[in-house]
Amino acid sequence: MKQLELERFIAIIAAPKQVQKLSASDWEMLLWVLDTARLEAWLNAQLEPIGLKDSLPATVQTRLDSAMIYAERQQKQVRYECEIISSLLSEKRITPLFLKGAAYVISAEFNSAGRICSDIDALVKQDELDVAERQLKMNMWLSQDVDDYDDKYYREYAHEIPPMMQAERGTVLDLHHNLFLPVSGRAPKIEQFWATTTTNDNGLSTLKPAAALVHSMIHLLMNEEVTYGLRDCLDMQSIIDTHNSDSFWLEVSTLVVDNDFTYEYQLLLLLLDSLFGRETVKQQILAQQITADTKTRFWLWCYRKAVMPDHPHLCNRYAGVARAAVYCRGHSQKMPLATLLKHSTVKLYKAARKALVGEADKE
Repeated sequence: MKQLELERFIAIIAAPKQVQKLSASDWEMLLWVLDTARLEAWLNAQLEPIGLKDSLPATVQTRLDSAMIYAERQQKQVRYECEIISSLLSEKRITPLFLKGAAYVISAEFNSAGRICSDIDALVKQDELDVAERQLKMNMWLSQDVDDYDDKYYREYAHEIPPMMQAERGTVLDLHHNLFLPVSGRAPKIEQFWATTTTNDNGLSTLKPAAALVHSMIHLLMNEEVTYGLRDCLDMQSIIDTHNSDSFWLEVSTLVVDNDFTYEYQLLLLLLDSLFGRETVKQQILAQQITADTKTRFWLWCYRKAVMPDHPHLCNRYAGVARAAVYCRGHSQKMPLATLLKHSTVKLYKAARKALVGEADKE
């Protein structure tokens, strides 16, 4: 099977103008890889404003048009769902704070053209969580089916409750009370993030850009799941390019230092520089005199490969090793070793029981 070389793919993502050099077979591979990463509409949003889209093969234009139509329709639904959620919770005097993809879509602070969301993430204060959950359940937002152990895991260890789904429309909501698991001992000072909120013209609340960048960094570098990691990296680079200023970087630095994320922050800057090579990031690396020791070079290698789309048309040697390392690192960040071993043992037992005797009854 013909494959697209990893470095060539990264170069195209970093500088989309390079698509002018692609052959028909290259385009076929690129579009399949981008579809896996949910980035077809993103590419359309990069090419259209600079007048390159009209010069592309007709079949490519059709694919990109289709992807953009889907993205715009989904964004419209996201805005609608956020308005509904905000309205329902306001009845209980709760103001939800929308995060990540939903925040990018509903806020003029972010460049969301072509952005696809997997679900809607919202943050409420911990003492409001039970009331918020009950209010949503009373209005056809149903908790997804989990067993007693997983329900306890969410409510005692995690920073969110089990995912909720809107019964009529199928929209999935992740309702958080923090940005990372409290059991980890590394959950940020959430009141500091609440202090950075901004309310948009539509009445919906999001984090300001500096806090949104730090949250996206936490999500990427402290979790085991990086399926859409390239999309997250593009989100963060876009935030940096759009809001690059001394005050922005000061806000980022304050949040990072106060919440003990200095290592992740330095790793993120090195990763973004490795992927996109933007001056906005290079200047920060130089200003902070960031250098990569052996440990950092290893994780930089892992994340650079792990965030790439998992598709057979992309030649990404040793990607499985990199993803496995990131998976293990993510779990190690989430909880203390003793808790992790207990949790892993329970999950392995449940998986083995399911494989041997089928789906277990709820306890």
